[in-house]
Amino acid sequence: MERYLRFYIKFQGYMIGMITLLFSVIITFFIHQESQSIRYPMEYYYNFRFMGAAPVVLGLIWFLVAVSFLYGVYTESKQLLFPYGLMYLIDLFLIAIRDVIMIWHEQRWYSMVFTNIPSAVAVLYVSCYLMMTLIALSRLFSSDPKVQPGTNFARFSNGITNPIAVGDEAVLVEA
Repeated sequence: MERYLRFYIKFQGYMIGMITLLFSVIITFFIHQESQSIRYPMEYYYNFRFMGAAPVVLGLIWFLVAVSFLYGVYTESKQLLFPYGLMYLIDLFLIAIRDVIMIWHEQRWYSMVFTNIPSAVAVLYVSCYLMMTLIALSRLFSSDPKVQPGTNFARFSNGITNPIAVGDEAVLVEA
């Protein structure tokens, strides 16, 4: 694969990982700060993502997944990319459940993610972008793996006639 295309795909992975790392810390901090001052009545239990210990737990999981993702992009390990995709799908599923419960309790449509058209379009765009980047990274790492550094040692003798390749080392011996 071309070097600039490889750089572009890996750059997208690094940016996704860094933004996730940054926002997992910032958003968790602000949600936790706000949830300490507000007491939710029981009829608002659908906001579980924003109350109690749930934001801290999910924020910590997102932080660990982002670190794993960044390390996976750096080492070009396809297995370290999968937790990010799985956590994103779990979070989307939790938001969908929240929206269903909010519809059930006849809440305002604009406070939901999937019934509000602008936010649904944004979620669809981000989901497609993330999943396509994950697919591109995993295909890049499986089809065009990074060259592993070797010793690249070459032995020379006085009469060089037949080079013999052993792995990534060239042994030049007399015949």
